[in-house]
Amino acid sequence: MNLLGCSRCSLVLKTRCATVWSTVWSTVGYAAFVLAVTFASIAKVDAQESDASNASIFQSVGINGHYRVGSWTGVQLSQPNEDLRIQTRDGDGVRVEFSADDSSTRWVYVIPGSEAAPLVVLRGDEVVTRSRFPAEGSPSRGPAMINSEMPFVQVFGDALGIDQIGENELLRRDATVATFIPTSPDSLPDSSLGYDAIDVMVVTQSGQTVLSEMSEQQQQAVVDWVHAGGQIFLSLGQKSPELLDAAAWLKPLLPFELSGTVEINPSALETATSSQTPLDTFEGLKLPRDMGRIVLMGRTMRRTTTPVAVEYRYGFGRVIVLAADLEDQRFATWPERMDLITQLIGPDMLPPERRDEVANRLTAYNDLSGQLRNSLDRFSLKNSTGFSTIALILMGLIAMIGPLDYWLVNRVLGRPLLGWLSFPVTIVGLSALLAFGARPHVPQTEGADTTATSLMQCNRIEFVDIDAATGKGRGESFNFIYTHDAARLDVDFNFGDPLMKVTQNVHNHAGPFGFPGKAFGGIQIAIEDTRLPAYRAQYNLGHESNSLIKGLPLAPRSSKGVLHLCDFDTSVGANQSLIQRPGSELLQGELVNPLPYDIHGGMLIYRNWVYLLPTRFPAGGRVASLDLLRQKNFRWLLSRKVAIESDSKSEAWNPASTDELDRLAEMLMFHEAVGGTQYTKLKHDALKRLDLSDTLSDNRCILMGQIKEGFTEVLVGDSDKKVKPQGDALSIARVVLPVSAAK
Repeated sequence: MNLLGCSRCSLVLKTRCATVWSTVWSTVGYAAFVLAVTFASIAKVDAQESDASNASIFQSVGINGHYRVGSWTGVQLSQPNEDLRIQTRDGDGVRVEFSADDSSTRWVYVIPGSEAAPLVVLRGDEVVTRSRFPAEGSPSRGPAMINSEMPFVQVFGDALGIDQIGENELLRRDATVATFIPTSPDSLPDSSLGYDAIDVMVVTQSGQTVLSEMSEQQQQAVVDWVHAGGQIFLSLGQKSPELLDAAAWLKPLLPFELSGTVEINPSALETATSSQTPLDTFEGLKLPRDMGRIVLMGRTMRRTTTPVAVEYRYGFGRVIVLAADLEDQRFATWPERMDLITQLIGPDMLPPERRDEVANRLTAYNDLSGQLRNSLDRFSLKNSTGFSTIALILMGLIAMIGPLDYWLVNRVLGRPLLGWLSFPVTIVGLSALLAFGARPHVPQTEGADTTATSLMQCNRIEFVDIDAATGKGRGESFNFIYTHDAARLDVDFNFGDPLMKVTQNVHNHAGPFGFPGKAFGGIQIAIEDTRLPAYRAQYNLGHESNSLIKGLPLAPRSSKGVLHLCDFDTSVGANQSLIQRPGSELLQGELVNPLPYDIHGGMLIYRNWVYLLPTRFPAGGRVASLDLLRQKNFRWLLSRKVAIESDSKSEAWNPASTDELDRLAEMLMFHEAVGGTQYTKLKHDALKRLDLSDTLSDNRCILMGQIKEGFTEVLVGDSDKKVKPQGDALSIARVVLPVSAAK
């Protein structure tokens, strides 16, 4: 009975305990639920406040929220930037801050180094607000990152169906061309840097209002963008005089005086597009027949010939004019309108699936920019070790601390306690050996400098292009800086004295070079590098500027890519003009070196012919007659093609080559002239602005050669002392000279 009673008491006690614990856990669970709801509400309020703060500071990012990784991107603030700075991440994940020398503007231009990169506004050391760039997506659905393969078009006026290319509602497929149609000038950049991601601009009659309301800075930004290598398509029909009067700043892009309109027979357009749908006659701008490259020649209703589509060159850019109003109802219902547009503009309007695919599996990159990075990012100071050697060292380490250590200590010596000594000795010895192998490769000469500054190198390549007709020039250099020891450097780009004497109104821009992706061959890491301190990049600085890059952090035995851009006015080559021989593609006349530098390995290029200059063409030197120079086929020269008996043989391009920087420069400058991707097996998208192949088909020629002294020099160090690091350097000048027809 006692046992039974005890069992009953125990059962009652257990039941009561279970009830108490159940009540406790229910209370704890309810409290946890209340806390979770409270914290969620607080987080939601904080997020809403943060979004509201971001919306109040960021007025616009990029072009309607669209941007490209590695391209200059405008960030418009709701107030003048004054002492504000924009911080983001470069391609290596390191924090970089951008600021301009003009504190009155509300625009700050940055280079995002990855998709959805951070976007932080700073005032001094204070964080004003935090946000991020949009992630990759469909531009037709909202703000998004645009990949390098997707065309990006900005349209002033009617989109002409460009925004619907590749779109399929049945298959739920979005458009394959990113399109932005501004309805007001409020979100348009005030610098040409803001249009770095744009491939083509299109102007039609209905864009007259926006074009006329743009500020002078916004107008000049578009003109500068075209001059620097942009493409603009103008549809000038019956009301084109009204458009050009309202937007008079477009007139300098056209090298002729307006002379009214003319009624045009549509047969030329029907033939060019193989159209089976007839067009009615239309009225278009009267274009001269002796200027530009005529793309389509037609007839007026009076049976006289008149150009219908003409391509003009403005600086290093293209201006394509169609003497027709494509917004007109007769063109809006014409099935071949889009075919006509893509024929005139070219491959920059084609969706990615219709472009030439690159069938190259030799390298991790698929663009010439990746080969350039791979060529510059190699330093003689650095002792490189192959992957196979590293693998053998690791296998040897595993063998030494495993079976070999066991066999020697236990089997041979018979003293297992020695393992406590053999293991650290092995690790320390191998570490010392690896540290000795990683020492810098400094030439063993008497008096060799082994200071910290001598353990730096800078490999660089720079291009300076001058358009003699407009008196403007541009410069672009790609610099890779290596340091053996950890350092934090200021980087200066100083103009040489000869170049400073012939340039005015210089503007300098600097920023990080390279980004993860197919073009450069890198991969994007998910973790952003917070170990290295932030550095600062500046732009829009003149001759008197100091450091363009401040506080650049470099880890031990690491390198960094830095981009330097500049634009300037100049009088170089202003009084020189060559003459085309009648009925021939050859030139005649006298040639003078207009540069204040000696040209080495120079050549004069006109269409598909090249005149080989003397090995050294001194500054101010003269060639009395071009007939004295040897001539060669330019495409054959680029591809190293030679005639062998009754056949010819070209030298194949090696995408993995890193030791022919001068030949790589030729591919960057004239990629399309040599055959494009069919020859190199690489794309040329990231740095396509360097390609002047289109210039060779116009009434202009290019004087090109190497400049041994270099146009600019790179100085690195701290604020007290800067030095010029050693390294490989290549400087190339290109002067575009006008060519006139023989009288």
